[in-house]
Amino acid sequence: MQKVTAESSQNEVDSIEEADKRSSCLTPTTTFEDVPKVFREPNINTGFRQPYQPWYYYPASIFQVHNECMNVWTHIFAVILMTHKLVSFSKQLDFINDPYTWPMLAGILSSIILYLASSFAHCFQSKSEMFHYTCFMIDYAGIGLYGFGSVTVHFAYCMEEHLYQISWLKDMFVPVGGFLAVATCGCCTYAKYRYQRPYPRARKVWQVTGVCFLYIWLIIPVVDQVFNCFINGFRCDDTISPHTKQLAWFLASGFFYTSDIPQRFWPGKCDFIGHSHQFFHVCIMMTTFFQFDGVIRDLHNERDVFEQRPTPTLWNTFGPVALVLLLEIVFIIIFREKCKKKLKSKNE
Repeated sequence: MQKVTAESSQNEVDSIEEADKRSSCLTPTTTFEDVPKVFREPNINTGFRQPYQPWYYYPASIFQVHNECMNVWTHIFAVILMTHKLVSFSKQLDFINDPYTWPMLAGILSSIILYLASSFAHCFQSKSEMFHYTCFMIDYAGIGLYGFGSVTVHFAYCMEEHLYQISWLKDMFVPVGGFLAVATCGCCTYAKYRYQRPYPRARKVWQVTGVCFLYIWLIIPVVDQVFNCFINGFRCDDTISPHTKQLAWFLASGFFYTSDIPQRFWPGKCDFIGHSHQFFHVCIMMTTFFQFDGVIRDLHNERDVFEQRPTPTLWNTFGPVALVLLLEIVFIIIFREKCKKKLKSKNE
């Protein structure tokens, strides 16, 4: 009888602990007044997750309604979408034995890493102030890496012969792209470390300037194609439609990122769904979707052209990608230590 009673009591304790765990996973969200300034966003008033919760709370919270929920899910969906593209392309291309497909593999993997980094950042950034800084530094590294992946695929498949024959552009396109990719990560990371909320305009200038220089560089071959089609009527094939849509979606993403519209006009009304960063995420997802739609068509349509160029190798395809990633990790380590000292001095 005592044994049965003891087992019953233990079961009750286990049930209470399990209930407590479930309750912790669903810790109610709070308002901006109740979280540290680093977690706040302009014109977003509610739906903030509680910091300093157990680790399992944050991945569990993606099934809870809060102001980061859609930011996580939009890029989880983007990971699925781009992984599906990778699988689809692998049925058309021989990624193992055909070196001319390796730039495509590098590019599409970089896009998947971008969305994994973004989803991770938005999922875990509320854990603590230090984790907030670290998460978004990882996010910025993903942006830079994806930018360099785009440099790689646009150079390999989208650059017309008249551009390729410009020797300095041919020789410098990938190295300059790598520099700008690392600089983008560096600019965004520095701005995150340097400025505190409420952020001054200078912070956005640092971030947008780095991204703009990288994008202007990487998009040269695509703009050249679109320009030659619409202005000169040259090579208006099936690549022009996705390339044009890629440009349009990226411009839309820039608008939503820099404008804080619509929440600027309806503070507190777009906290859970409909704020600009969610639209920004969707626009970036559509940008990559149409980008690789265009690039795969360039690969098929212009294969006889780029096969006359030097054959890609594992080293000159994936080596620069690894170098860019390594330099971005160095930036993260440096500025993470700076943030750690900054938070330590603030708390003393």
